[in-house]
Amino acid sequence: MNFKIALGFCCAFMSFFTACGGTSDGSNLELPDNLPPACREIDFVEQPDMRELCGVRTVHFKSYRNIPKERYLISPKDAKLVLIEDRVELRIPGNFPVELSGSIVKELQFDQNARLNKIRNQYEYYEGYKGASRKREDRIRAFKLSIPTEAGTKYEYCFRIPEKFGNARTRNQAMGNRLEELNCSEFDSISK
Repeated sequence: MNFKIALGFCCAFMSFFTACGGTSDGSNLELPDNLPPACREIDFVEQPDMRELCGVRTVHFKSYRNIPKERYLISPKDAKLVLIEDRVELRIPGNFPVELSGSIVKELQFDQNARLNKIRNQYEYYEGYKGASRKREDRIRAFKLSIPTEAGTKYEYCFRIPEKFGNARTRNQAMGNRLEELNCSEFDSISK
């Protein structure tokens, strides 16, 4: 009889300690999308007292492991790359997300240590007009992003920013821009 009671207590303690055990690599932390700039370079595993101040939550259920992981770029300001399942999105404030294709998805790291380091990308912006015209319809705004990976390769993406028409109450003005992909050779010829 004592053996059954002792066995019951052992099973209860084992299940309790197993259920309370957490991960120490930060994979159970949910970072908000609008993380303040002061909190972006904090290691929340090493400094758990900063979690509440920065709005970081601990996730207790495995079904919530599909939280997007992100890495910030040096420029443009507040731009970031977000890993969602098996795809990478470029998110720039004031624009809709753009999905990045190619093998950059496999070469970028989004673990806890990589999150603390900004990606040292290069950003080239061009603004001008077609020909001698100075009309709003003829304005060209474009940029080129060169994104290095941990594997040592550098990927270049070029986008054209379309002109916003309407006012602050119309949908296409209030919602943001849809960046249009541009061939980088075309960007080089425009920006010369």
